[in-house]
Amino acid sequence: MNQTLAKIGQALSQGLTRQRVCEACGNEFSCGASLRGCWCSEIDLSDETRADLKDKYKDCLCRDCLASLSESSRGLE
Repeated sequence: MNQTLAKIGQALSQGLTRQRVCEACGNEFSCGASLRGCWCSEIDLSDETRADLKDKYKDCLCRDCLASLSESSRGLE
């Protein structure tokens, strides 16, 4: 068990990068989410857009798709 905890601690401190496939466009991207947060939280999306995304997708979207949604949601306000 101590070995498992050590591996988890090391992974969290280094920040794991995981390969993902964007559910919106199908492109591969690297997700580097960690305890400190995720780059996707840096993108300004309306609460309504975030709720729509949670309903429509089960996994991550790439930065380009999220940025595109951010730009389109700003145009609607």
